[in-house]
Amino acid sequence: MVKSENMRLPWLLAALILSALLATLHWWALSDFLYWHYMWFDIPMHYLGGAVSAVFVFGFLLHKRVYVSVALLVLIFIGWEVFEFVFGLPVEANYPLDTAIDLVMDTLGALTVYAVARKTLWRA
Repeated sequence: MVKSENMRLPWLLAALILSALLATLHWWALSDFLYWHYMWFDIPMHYLGGAVSAVFVFGFLLHKRVYVSVALLVLIFIGWEVFEFVFGLPVEANYPLDTAIDLVMDTLGALTVYAVARKTLWRA
């Protein structure tokens, strides 16, 4: 068994916990109209969403082939933005700027997880 195989369960548990946190915050934001009252609330949600996505990707792939992980994460991040656009979720007047900020925050969340993965999951 490869050393990183021993890390699969903790990473997938972390993904589950972070997903529950993201879902809870999203439910709260929808029920109390936080996305509409606080336009900035979307920013930390995208950071957390990027982190959750990266934890899942790294937890399932378990290897250092960064290009595969990056391709999958880019697909997830752009896919989410397409989903928002198709279902009319953008409420900002400047949708291109909002999309750019969303993608930057997704990427920052994923980069944070990548830094943790280098120190834990892929350490030599």
